Amino acid sequence: MTTKANQPAVQVRPPRLPKRPQGRDIVGGYVQYHERYTSLALANIDLSTQVAARPAFVESSFNQIMLSNTEFEEIQLDDVRFTGCDFATADWYKCVWHRVEVIGCHMTGFLAGESYLEDVLFKDCLLSLAQLRFARLKNVRFEHCDLLEADLLESEFTQVSFEDCNLRQTELSGTRLSGIDLSSCSLDGARVSAKELSGATLNIAQALALVEAMGIRIQTPP
Repeated sequence: MTTKANQPAVQVRPPRLPKRPQGRDIVGGYVQYHERYTSLALANIDLSTQVAARPAFVESSFNQIMLSNTEFEEIQLDDVRFTGCDFATADWYKCVWHRVEVIGCHMTGFLAGESYLEDVLFKDCLLSLAQLRFARLKNVRFEHCDLLEADLLESEFTQVSFEDCNLRQTELSGTRLSGIDLSSCSLDGARVSAKELSGATLNIAQALALVEAMGIRIQTPP
């Protein structure tokens, strides 16, 4: 996608990760309630189905980690990178993320309602059926992500960008998209109105589809 001069790409601060992490596993193998984990480099570990409230991970990396069906309510992440991880149907309600990268991850059905995400990059991720309703996103970039039927109902966007993403049948009602360039994305069937799209950038085909969805007939020149 060619970035427009009046719509610069959202700048996301990358995570600050240690050159020499202090640990490569979680003591006991289970994430604990209200425990703070610092400077970990986790790889090829199965944490699926684990339950813990308010854990925190700081300056840590996750590589090929199974996180499916986890319930980590109010989990806090500061300076964290996920690569090739599986978040399918994980429930991380009210999570708080700062400076997080999520690269090539499977996140179908990921639940993160009422979350707060700041300086977060999602790249090459499968986010179909994910739920981020009532979330607050600040300095967040989605690159080459599939958000088919994702739920972003009444989310609050501040400096958010979507680049070459699938937004088909995505729920965007009540989410203001002003200042966001959606011209490289697929919007077929997205639940969004002209009110939410006011101030957004669309391509010609998207604009015509929106007008036709409003019941307005377009007369083409002979």
